[in-house]
Amino acid sequence: MILFGHPAGNPNSHHAALAHFEKGRLAAFCVPWMPSTAALQILKAVPQLRPMAQRLSRRMFPLLEGAPKIQGRLGEFRRLFLRAIGMGGERLSYEANDWVMRTMRHACRRTEVSAVHCYEDASLWQFQEAKRLGKACIYDMPIGYYPAWERKQAELARQFSDWLPAPGLPSEKFVRPEQKRLEMELADLVLAPSLFVENTIRDFYPEKKIARASYGVDLDFWNPRGPSRPPGPLRFIYVGQLSIRKGIPVLLRAWKQAGLTDATLTLVGNWQLAEHSRRELDKTVEYHGPCASWEIRRWFHASDVFLFPSFFEGFALVVLEAMACGLPVVASDAIIGSDMLDDSSGRATQAGDIDGLVHCLRWFSEHRDSLQAMSEAARSKVERFSWERYRQCVSSAVSPFV
Repeated sequence: MILFGHPAGNPNSHHAALAHFEKGRLAAFCVPWMPSTAALQILKAVPQLRPMAQRLSRRMFPLLEGAPKIQGRLGEFRRLFLRAIGMGGERLSYEANDWVMRTMRHACRRTEVSAVHCYEDASLWQFQEAKRLGKACIYDMPIGYYPAWERKQAELARQFSDWLPAPGLPSEKFVRPEQKRLEMELADLVLAPSLFVENTIRDFYPEKKIARASYGVDLDFWNPRGPSRPPGPLRFIYVGQLSIRKGIPVLLRAWKQAGLTDATLTLVGNWQLAEHSRRELDKTVEYHGPCASWEIRRWFHASDVFLFPSFFEGFALVVLEAMACGLPVVASDAIIGSDMLDDSSGRATQAGDIDGLVHCLRWFSEHRDSLQAMSEAARSKVERFSWERYRQCVSSAVSPFV
């Protein structure tokens, strides 16, 4: 049996837990709070708590309502409240990580548990206890290995120093590099969502056992807008964190250099760059802050091409979501593989290649008559990335350890 944990609960963790549950292997899902439908209805009935209920709704997963769980609702409610009033920040995330480690360290002593499965930053204590007990450690890495990111971040900070926000690089006050190293060393198996993630691990641990499990997408929710394209300019869109890691300086420089006529660029997400760079946006560029999934879907339906020039990723779900909505994609090689994107459904560029991105922007501007066929190809391509396929990959990978 597998003891599984995650400090918040997100789509990939829900489906990993479901993979174990479907096979009758789930000893328990350790998660601070997975609210039930009834709990959310109670929260929504209180006007002051409705924003919290909306955020918590993303943690619902009806297919796991009958699964065995270990929860820490009071502690999580406290953290949610502190976030709601603007207190705590990243410290609270690490508190949730510690709760998962502490809870799983105790629970992994159950006799029926043969393996523990958890994520970066939330695995050390239970891995140490599992090793002491002779049980397997399964490590889930949703993004590239941290030492590889440290190296890349230093390079990007030098290259794009004028784009950094006033405080400089994001604070690393709470980052625990030594914990990350120990977690990786203790892992008997690492689950990686992409070749990019796998390669960042191999750079440091060439002999580590790694299994690929690419994420899926909700094909019912993320759906195409229909065959008719609204009139107007060619509409490019980016959705995600607006930071140097995501390649936004490269995107904005390429956009200006491309000099497209009759085209617009929409940026949606949390701005994490210098304020002057937002004030200096070209008149053809529109910025909007973070929004809910249904609003993102609406933006996709109003757009023609999705752009994602990231330098360092894991497996960006937003790319799958855009393709499921019928958008051709221009993305960097930090996330894209040939099984996910080819010339029929978009274009791949090398991360940081401004000239390559300019070429792609101009190509779409000059080949607008190809959009409908590429839209259909993008949807067809992404239909292979189901959550069912992801669960099958996870189940197959962990079978030898159960």
